[in-house]
Amino acid sequence: METTGAHAAAVERRILAHEHRQLEPLVERLETVAGLAGPLSAAELAGALRSLLDGLEKTLLPHMAWEEQFCYPEFERLAGTSWATRYLRIQHQQIHDRLNQLEADWLLLRGGQEHHAHVDLRRHLHETHALLCSHMEQDEQALLPFCEGEHDAAAGPLTG
Repeated sequence: METTGAHAAAVERRILAHEHRQLEPLVERLETVAGLAGPLSAAELAGALRSLLDGLEKTLLPHMAWEEQFCYPEFERLAGTSWATRYLRIQHQQIHDRLNQLEADWLLLRGGQEHHAHVDLRRHLHETHALLCSHMEQDEQALLPFCEGEHDAAAGPLTG
């Protein structure tokens, strides 16, 4: 019979994997919108960016909050240290910073900025895409093994 902690970890693993699959199309839209910087006018690009930002705010931000409140504490408990998720939490802050930069880019585009704003936006979108892909990969490679029982909680905390 599965222990309560093991059951909770298994549920979190399934939810995390499912949510990451749900985020993939949105993350890929970052690259799509980056490709529009140049061919589209500032107003058209601002519309595409706003749609992307709205999707990220609706989907990504709640996902990160869920990780912070529920997943990461469980992983820390299993690992016996808060360091298990320290870097992932730092990445969450970096992602928030990237989203704030994209909001600032949107404001510039709405104001009619052209070439300079397009070039910066393209770079910011690619940076955000790379950060999100890396973060999701690290979530899956570093944390999901705990949920799959690769760490025996009865053995105690992980040690270097």
